[in-house]
Amino acid sequence: MELDEKTLGGAIRRLRIRKGLPLEDVAARASLSPISVRALELGRGSTLKTVLKVLNAMGETVFLQDWIEKSTVSSPLQALRKARRLAAEPKRAPRKKKEG
Repeated sequence: MELDEKTLGGAIRRLRIRKGLPLEDVAARASLSPISVRALELGRGSTLKTVLKVLNAMGETVFLQDWIEKSTVSSPLQALRKARRLAAEPKRAPRKKKEG
């Protein structure tokens, strides 16, 4: 398992659904907008403060520690595969050249 925003967000979403908590309720308990909670669950640039607020709102104080411990265990082969995959990915879309 990789330690990244999308993986963490997906895990938080699955946890929320498993607990039967609507996104709007979690957002209200965390004093956040539903858009912020959705962005977190989709891995779109949330802050650590948002992560902690959402986890506290769901009553999950040890979730983050457990998730990090599980996520950081990887074999040397997994690390090599990840490095190769990242090296092969384009860094950004090419820019259009201006005419004139």
